Amino acid sequence: MAVGLPLIGAAVDELSGPGMGWVFAVCAVLGTGLAAALCTRSGWWWVLAASPVVVLAVTAGAELLANSEKYHGTALATGSTKWVVYGFPVMAKAAAAALLVIVVRVIRGRRRQHD
Repeated sequence: MAVGLPLIGAAVDELSGPGMGWVFAVCAVLGTGLAAALCTRSGWWWVLAASPVVVLAVTAGAELLANSEKYHGTALATGSTKWVVYGFPVMAKAAAAALLVIVVRVIRGRRRQHD
């Protein structure tokens, strides 16, 4: 889910216009939140650490597939810098969603232990 939803969002955004948009952002945040909700306690760190990497990888992959003729030589370096800069808010929101889900799971787990 952490990769599937962002892939779907990237495909929708690339087909509807240039670059990643709000569909990708929503799908990346939802995918990361769902991954944090479904993974085991030992997997929480992996979800948190992987969310920015997944966002960047999906962004780069979608842009390269959709506009491969545009990214040659120094244009690839410029493009990759843009992907990191413009993708950072999505990376931060995805990590925040995972963190929120993890905190809620910890609190709910402690409440169950005390009941």
